[in-house]
Amino acid sequence: MLLFLFLFFDSFTSQFQSRMFQRHRDLSMVELMFATSAFSTVLSLVTLIHSNELQPALRFVMDHSEIHLHFLLFSICSTIGQLFIFYTIKNFGAVVFTIIMTTRILLSIALSCILYGHEVSATGFFGLMLVMGAVLYRIRRKAQGQQLLKWQG
Repeated sequence: MLLFLFLFFDSFTSQFQSRMFQRHRDLSMVELMFATSAFSTVLSLVTLIHSNELQPALRFVMDHSEIHLHFLLFSICSTIGQLFIFYTIKNFGAVVFTIIMTTRILLSIALSCILYGHEVSATGFFGLMLVMGAVLYRIRRKAQGQQLLKWQG
């Protein structure tokens, strides 16, 4: 169920961002990043309050001042990564971004298998081949200039 939800929202997010850039031509990457971050902040705050984890989290941050440097570095890297993501979606579309991210994940799995000797079961290998086939199909359709899905209405 969690994997299904991840795939659904991951697919929805890049498509939604692409549609936002198409509908609002004057929307900048920074504005979209601010809106996304503001929504994420509110959602995280509500989750922390609801699960009674806000106090322990704040206490941990106050007790371990060395974490502030890690927050800063993580924020800088995250911001740069988000700008690259929005740049790709805005200029090349959500399909190209999805292809890039899927290829990155497949390469990461392959490197993990090679470097650390992780084994992939027959079912896992079938899943990887299925994903690779879908990526190659998308690349072929994109190269032919065809839409992957044709929406009615």
